[in-house]
Amino acid sequence: MSAQHAAPSKRCALNNPPMSASSDLAILIPAIKKNVAFADDLVKKLAGVSLIQRAIDKAVTAFSLESLWVLTDSEEIRLIADRNGAACLYEPTLHFDTFNQTSRLLLLDQIPATKRDFLILSPYVPLIGIEQLQQAYCYYVTIHAEMLVPVLRATQQLYSPWPRTMAQTLHSNVEHTLVCESRAFVIAARNLLDQPNKRQALPTAYPMEGRLLEIRGYEDWWLCEKLLNRRRIVFRVIGNKAVGMGHIFRALTLAHEITDHEIRFVCDTDSSIAANKLAGYDYWLGVYAPEKIEQAIIDLQPDLVINDILNTQASAIRRLQAHKILVLNFEDLGSGAAIADLTINDLYDKPQCLGANILWGHKYFFVRDEFNDAQPQKFAEQVSRLLIAFGGTDPNHFTQIILNRVAPYCIQQGIAIDIVTGEGYDALDALQAQIASYPQAEIVCTHGTGVITQIMERCQLAIVSNGRTVYELAHMNIPALVIPHHQREKTHGFACPANGFIPIDLDGGEGDAKRLCQALARLVEDCEYRRTLFECVLPHQFCTNKHQVIKIILTLLEFNKHQPS
Repeated sequence: MSAQHAAPSKRCALNNPPMSASSDLAILIPAIKKNVAFADDLVKKLAGVSLIQRAIDKAVTAFSLESLWVLTDSEEIRLIADRNGAACLYEPTLHFDTFNQTSRLLLLDQIPATKRDFLILSPYVPLIGIEQLQQAYCYYVTIHAEMLVPVLRATQQLYSPWPRTMAQTLHSNVEHTLVCESRAFVIAARNLLDQPNKRQALPTAYPMEGRLLEIRGYEDWWLCEKLLNRRRIVFRVIGNKAVGMGHIFRALTLAHEITDHEIRFVCDTDSSIAANKLAGYDYWLGVYAPEKIEQAIIDLQPDLVINDILNTQASAIRRLQAHKILVLNFEDLGSGAAIADLTINDLYDKPQCLGANILWGHKYFFVRDEFNDAQPQKFAEQVSRLLIAFGGTDPNHFTQIILNRVAPYCIQQGIAIDIVTGEGYDALDALQAQIASYPQAEIVCTHGTGVITQIMERCQLAIVSNGRTVYELAHMNIPALVIPHHQREKTHGFACPANGFIPIDLDGGEGDAKRLCQALARLVEDCEYRRTLFECVLPHQFCTNKHQVIKIILTLLEFNKHQPS
């Protein structure tokens, strides 16, 4: 990398350069209708604000109104400048491409000689940030540059006209980094403007981040509007041995659908399973100490925080809202549930606490995308396969306990067993040894799969914990015996005979094995009983609910967008 393309070695805020620096600067906004991309583009509303107004607002916020001059050949733009209190050079013959002698002299005559530096800001790059302008000028002052131009780096595979094989064409990975100059702004010394056709200077490249799209037509306009309307959504999730992986899967399913907004994930250092899972996706991820995560979220300046962390505290929710951050909680029975802008408790069919902002029940539950094309079970007279699954972590080691209790019966009945363990399951070696102790049984163990539907498509019954898997089984028309891991899962009321599920509470007593085997035997051997449960599970489909929840999230964002600040 050449010296003139080197990145700034030190950034600083505008209020931290030499004290007199900003008073030396004049900001020029060329708004010449003869140079437009299309008719009236400078005054047409882009995401609710015209290009010229957006440029004026940024210049004033980044620096000051007293430092601003608008150059235009349009009476309409002159009126906009006047209404903003901005100085304006209006000349009908002005053409910025040639910048004729008369226009230049008028401009230099208007701007005090104390303004030794000029920042020419294009209104056609609306995505540039206020802080980016401040930092660029600070760097210009710090290194005593004579001309500063913004540059962007792009990695591309360049065309080569030389002969090549098909293999070379398909597998070539030789890419080049291109340094492209942006027309977002130029910062230059006044003496360069005094002699624009004679005086030369070596431009200093100022590397910029982000997409500084320049509007050159309607397609650029559309893309800029999409990006300007983009909001930042932060998902805060948990995932550990105690709570499993359900919160992560729900958040990821939502994130995959929200394509018009920026998505970020955060979790604390106690949620190593969540961090490891999310690291495999192309989402921004921040991992923080538990005592620092709230401030870290605030520092990210999100428009919306979606908490999928179980019980929240009212104080934490109020702290976010004090920074004008919307808060939506999932599966929350804490004091923060009633304080949040919205809480969705999809795993609780009966309200567990008070709050007009809380939505309850399985009509808000949604399955992962892999279920969209899955083939639900049709009723079978005979049971040939049984599914055993206890979530992503199985903290009580129910997988091994249940296998020992039902394997002899399944062998007797000729029933194959599918076992599914999650990525957080830590007893896989012991489980494999246990499976090997039943050589006469057909037992298939699948660990850490992302496609459980292909297993559910071949099973007629299941034994599972009382979490998200119950709803997935309902979607696939599979009755099940449901064993809760802990007290919280016992409050999930969907798993009941009316919905096709038989809840069983294992308390560790001697009668557990007998009750479990009796319940399984009735399901296997009593065809009419199993048919009754199958018919109870049939009405439940959970694909369309996701779109309802997404609509709720986007409506919340859109409503807040139009509220006065």
